[in-house]
Amino acid sequence: MPSIFQPDFPLPRTPTAGTPHDAAAPAAITKADTQDYFTEVADDYRAWSPSYNMHFGFWRLGLNPFRREGMLVEMNRAVGRALKLDTGTEAHRCVVDLGCGAGATARTLLAEDPALHAVTVTNVAVQNRIAARLDAAAGVADRVAHLEADYTRTGLPAAQADGAWAVESACYADGTAKADFVHEAARLLKPGARLAVVDGFLLRPRPGRLAGWLHRLWADSWAVPTLAVRDDFVASLRAHGFEDVEVRSLRWRVAPSALHIPVLATRFALVELWKARGRLSPWRRKHIVASYCALVLGLFWRDFDYCIVTARRGRPTGPAAA
Repeated sequence: MPSIFQPDFPLPRTPTAGTPHDAAAPAAITKADTQDYFTEVADDYRAWSPSYNMHFGFWRLGLNPFRREGMLVEMNRAVGRALKLDTGTEAHRCVVDLGCGAGATARTLLAEDPALHAVTVTNVAVQNRIAARLDAAAGVADRVAHLEADYTRTGLPAAQADGAWAVESACYADGTAKADFVHEAARLLKPGARLAVVDGFLLRPRPGRLAGWLHRLWADSWAVPTLAVRDDFVASLRAHGFEDVEVRSLRWRVAPSALHIPVLATRFALVELWKARGRLSPWRRKHIVASYCALVLGLFWRDFDYCIVTARRGRPTGPAAA
């Protein structure tokens, strides 16, 4: 079977949009809503990160907590470390970003490992256009392919990826277990390859009243169907053949970057409202609301955590793994 990144391997066409697995109970937020949201606010993310790191940062000793971009890039490196790729060889390896945004994590990892190739997946065309421009500036355009597709049905060949990740994107899959996302990740990875998921998680299926209301407001504002419930997600990984599942809280690691939100969001809102004469589009208004909600939601420790979940792909045991 050809490598996932061989130049003569044709990338699949974008799959036709379909209904959720449980069509009788569709999520209030649809995939079309998510596409509309990210299309409308694509340029707004530049205010958070000039390199379009569309996630929170990872603080460690030695990093200035007042310099957000350094922490954002360190989160990308944390993902690379979690994949445990064999960087000591010259053999080409290919990784997949499931829900890539504008491809910032892939750019970081490719810039630091010349033997690495990547396929990034998003169903938002404008994000791929931004990514292509930034890839060229970073000098990695020849080692990355941007696929416009549903990341739960990529059409990429099975068992060819040496690693995969999802940074604040698995939450956009349906359900609290994110089973369709996990199934596709399991299908794409080689046996023994690792998956890294960085995201917010609900710690119990029914959060407290205030936390539940805040989660719903945040989710609706950022076009998220629902956060995963941590235990449901872990169970889904194991049910799909993943082994060595580990969950590590990054609550304190992301706190310094999260504390940038109040000043940045307020300044952004005032500037954009002034430029638009007070008439922002609905999704751009919701984007600002969600930014504040994200900070407050993190205070509900009994109900919410921000984690990195890693797992190793076991060997397929039956037809369902194909």
